[in-house]
Amino acid sequence: MKVLADRRLAVLVAGQYSPLLVQLVTGPILARALGPTDRGYLGVALILVAVIPVFASIGTPAAARRLVAEGSDVATARAAAARSNPVIFVVTVVMSAVAVYIWFSGLSPGEVGAIFVLLALSYFGAVRMTILSLAVSEGITNIIARYQIVGAGMSGLGICSLAVLGRIDIVTVCIVYIVSQLAQFAAIFRYGRGPRRQDRRIDWTYALKSLPGQVSDVLLIRVDQLLCSLFLGGHATGVYVVAFSYAFVAFPLVHSVGLRISGGKRRDELLTNSVRVPLSVLSGALCFGVVWSGAAVWVVPLLFGGDYAESVPLAAILTFGVVFFSSATVNVQAAVSLGRAHLMSVIGLVAVFLEVVAVILLGNARTVTTMAIVAVLASCVYYTLSLLVRQRSLFGARSRPSSEGAADESALPASHSSERG
Repeated sequence: MKVLADRRLAVLVAGQYSPLLVQLVTGPILARALGPTDRGYLGVALILVAVIPVFASIGTPAAARRLVAEGSDVATARAAAARSNPVIFVVTVVMSAVAVYIWFSGLSPGEVGAIFVLLALSYFGAVRMTILSLAVSEGITNIIARYQIVGAGMSGLGICSLAVLGRIDIVTVCIVYIVSQLAQFAAIFRYGRGPRRQDRRIDWTYALKSLPGQVSDVLLIRVDQLLCSLFLGGHATGVYVVAFSYAFVAFPLVHSVGLRISGGKRRDELLTNSVRVPLSVLSGALCFGVVWSGAAVWVVPLLFGGDYAESVPLAAILTFGVVFFSSATVNVQAAVSLGRAHLMSVIGLVAVFLEVVAVILLGNARTVTTMAIVAVLASCVYYTLSLLVRQRSLFGARSRPSSEGAADESALPASHSSERG
């Protein structure tokens, strides 16, 4: 029994950290081979691969998970969600076409075609979201680990193979990620399939209500890169994307600490230590952030090459944005236990809205540096609001019971979810 538990733990750890490890290897390879401009276009394409499925899924993952919470079996919940797949596909294709027109119209026809196919096939990402959500509801975390390991392995192997062959460009890298998406879907496709015991329908009211929380999660830490591409072009975006990839290394460490500290705590413990514990996590994270930010002067040129000298100060700035965002994990997990997950979704949307407005108002002062500063301030606002949400003085009298908070976890930002890593 102990051997089996150790094996499961090893799989979970591998699933959680394999994407980061692959990114640490392939990030510098892609940056050096593509150059800042093409790296910027590719970075935006990969962000859209994450963003489009969330909008296209129109809340079906949360609604399917709710069916399981209400007593339906997984097969019934998956079949109910599958009825919306034609709509999801149409929305995905339309959003992909619009995204290509907005962000990639200046590329060659071959590059535009490859990016469009990559984005359109993110339809499978929307379906995957439902499958993974159902797996989480059943506590079957090895499905999520398998999904992460397969994706990281396929993309890492593909990009390293292209590097050996000297064939790295936007088209070939898009093909690698297309294959990776299909492999991830194939790895988890069979979960939840089988005879269903009931005929249930998705609650569309609940699905649409859960959508803002999912949208705020996927945009909060990515919207700055999309805006950078929209206003400043491919070269600036490539410099920004590389800086962010360096800064994001801080996320898994701070995020894991937040999960460990907040996990398994009773409601009274969460309320008693509602200020001291979050500020302690933030203080430790800021200490690490200072070190990692200062190291950018040596690490960024060493990993990514001289073409990304402009990324050094951006990486130093964005590190603190990642620190504030990941430090909010301890507040988000507490909010779920206290029945305030929906409020966390609301403040995520507020932070995104403020960041977009601030970037627009910058006008002629809009540069990669000022956009990085705005992104850090948005993360700081998000952390501050998340700290306020968990306070007894503001919400204690109106808190829902812990069991309802668990049911409302579908609104929890995925990047802060303990199950999803």
